Order: sequence, then structure tokens, then C-alpha cells
Amino acid sequence: MVRFGLLVILMLGLARPAMAQSLIDCGKDEARVVTDALRNAKDLTLVAAARVGDTPEYRRWFGDYSDANAEVVRATLKSVITAIRSGGVSTECHRATDPSCSAGEYAWVYPHRPFEVHVCPPFFQLPPLTALRPGERRSDNGTREGTMVHEISHFLEVADTWDHCYSRSECSQMAIDYPRRAIENADSYQYFTEDVTYYARQPLAGKPATD
Repeated sequence: MVRFGLLVILMLGLARPAMAQSLIDCGKDEARVVTDALRNAKDLTLVAAARVGDTPEYRRWFGDYSDANAEVVRATLKSVITAIRSGGVSTECHRATDPSCSAGEYAWVYPHRPFEVHVCPPFFQLPPLTALRPGERRSDNGTREGTMVHEISHFLEVADTWDHCYSRSECSQMAIDYPRRAIENADSYQYFTEDVTYYARQPLAGKPATD
């Protein structure tokens, strides 16, 4: 989820020095989950960037293939990797009583403040990617790793993605109807990354089994 602060217009042109990767107000178990999610998100996104091409997975999340659009998708995924590798991701854990988490958010960012990621309690209830099975209802909510890919893509220094849709059903339909929106949509990168990494080894509804 992307949020906009009152000072965003004033800060758009200001460079911000990279921060040492840090955890703020996270308990021991929360810190472990966040650290694992970031590490796995980097590894999975690296694989996803290499698998951008004229494939069923690409068309499912980004619409009809074109070299120009594919290059945007590839560059976005590489920028997510660079952000995590920089060591500058700072994750703040919020409590359920925090007004910022009152609407059931998993996580959110201010795009102009790299690379500060804010996570709410529901984030820790998400499964890691390897715990999901295709067809499970909770699969539509995504994963911890996928959520990190989603949020980091929002930063202006990464890809300045938007939240045009939030579920697999909505985002796959948007790829058909509005492919230009799909390649600037944060969830599309999350779902693509999930599908071409772990899900690539399992049968998905409407997707041929891999050999």
C-alpha cells in the first residue's frame, strides 16, 4: 500500500542518503520474520527478473507481450533487488492499536521516503511463499516475500508503482483490459514474482503443468 505525506511535493527533489538496514520496534520473532522475508524477496525477485519474457506468467500479470513493456517490468524487478541489496531498507513494526494499521493493512510506505517500510500485525499472519498451495483461499492475499516486493516497488527511487488493484482476480483481469496500468501496478509484480518462482513448480488453475 502506498501513502502520501503532506511534505511529499517539497521532498521529491531531495536526495536521501542510504540508511543502514534496521528494524524499529520489532520483537525478536517479528525481526526474524522481516529479515527472512527481505532475504527471500531479494532471491526470488532475482529469479523473476531473469524470467521476464513472452510467457503465460508474463501475459497473466502484464498483458500482451512487447519488448518495450517487458523491459519496464525487468527494470522494475532489478530496482527492487538493488534496493534490498543496498542494505538501506528500514522496517518499522506497528501495533494493532496504531491508527496507521486500523484498516487491516499488511504494510505501507511513503514513496518519497526510501526505503522505509511499515508493517502491521496482519503482515506476520501471511504465510511465507513455500507454505502456500495453489487453490488455497489465502493464496489470494499473497505472501510475506511478495508483500515486500510490492511495497519496495512503490518507492520513487525504485519504480513509483501504484495500487490500481489488490487481488489476483482483479489484477489478472486488469492485465487483459489495461496492460499499461498493469506494468505500473505493485501487486502485478508481487504475483508475477510468486508465480515464476515457487508456483512455477506447482500446477495452477488454468495453467499447464510444468515438466
